[in-house]
Amino acid sequence: MSTYTSTGVEDAARPLIQSKLEPPVPRERVSRRELLELCAGPPHKLTLIRAPAGWGKSTLLADWHALESETRPFAWVALDADDNDPVRFWTYVIHALRSLDPSAGKLSLPMLRAPRVSVVDDVLPALCNELMASARQVVLVLDDYHLIKNPEIDEGLSFFLQHLPRALELVLSSRSEPALPLARLRARGELAEIDAQQLRFSEEEADLFLNDLHGLGLDRGDVIRLRELTEGWAAGLYLATLTIRGRASAHEFIEAFAGNDRHVVDYLSAEVLAGLDEEMRGFLLHTSVLERLCAPLCDAVTDRAGSVLTLHELERSNSFLIPLDTKREWYSYHHLFRELLRHELALAEPEHARTLHRRASA
Repeated sequence: MSTYTSTGVEDAARPLIQSKLEPPVPRERVSRRELLELCAGPPHKLTLIRAPAGWGKSTLLADWHALESETRPFAWVALDADDNDPVRFWTYVIHALRSLDPSAGKLSLPMLRAPRVSVVDDVLPALCNELMASARQVVLVLDDYHLIKNPEIDEGLSFFLQHLPRALELVLSSRSEPALPLARLRARGELAEIDAQQLRFSEEEADLFLNDLHGLGLDRGDVIRLRELTEGWAAGLYLATLTIRGRASAHEFIEAFAGNDRHVVDYLSAEVLAGLDEEMRGFLLHTSVLERLCAPLCDAVTDRAGSVLTLHELERSNSFLIPLDTKREWYSYHHLFRELLRHELALAEPEHARTLHRRASA
């Protein structure tokens, strides 16, 4: 097992951003009663909320924190890309815990800042022992864990989970599947999971969101149609409301609503496509001509091998890829995401798009 050794010098000189330790303030929203009951139910070692951008992960966490029936205090860390240094990461975690219990980190925090100390071998055992001494029930939230790319942090968090005090529940929100021992936790009944399928708005929730919350006055048929087009994607419904408010006919807009709507294009381009390398972006564009995807079909359309690994990577990273079976063979793209990809393909590679359609047809 590799261990990260802290130099301690650089981290000690960097000030903490206190707003990263504050839970988001709940806004006007549609209550997700069933999901909140799952969150606030019997505690687990780890609760994982995993879904692509805009599915309401952080909103659900904020609503959980605000529940009157939830008596446990929350320690919160809003992660960003700068937290990929293990010393910085665990400094924020310890300070979040210290906001609830000043005795937490009494030994482990100075140890973390000391030079040539192993995070896994020295700091985390000390932190676990400190937390064991407190009987106070606590929820520790690490929001946006998908931004953590450092295997050393995954290793440390795996160790932390293995030795987690009973009084502490760890909660992660992430767009991708974290490199943690999820299978082991799942088999032991120590993992609670909420995914994009569960975060989808039902027809009733979509009606509350569109009509009660945003006052659009849509009839039942338009609500159902818009929910179908967005597949219950919360951000997609919200982006639709931005344009509906300025339209004389909401019905006509809903019938034409697609992935080339400017608000959808701007959001998905910034939140999803911008973070992909050229090879992955090309795979998404070229396979968007397919309604249903499997590895051999993608190999045939893209005229290259290795699609099975790419599909599995997309599934882990939650890039709006929807499994259609339990064998990890057949998938489809989210409707609006597929429309955006096809729109981008037609603009960027019009000649190649025709070739891809011919291969797909064959």
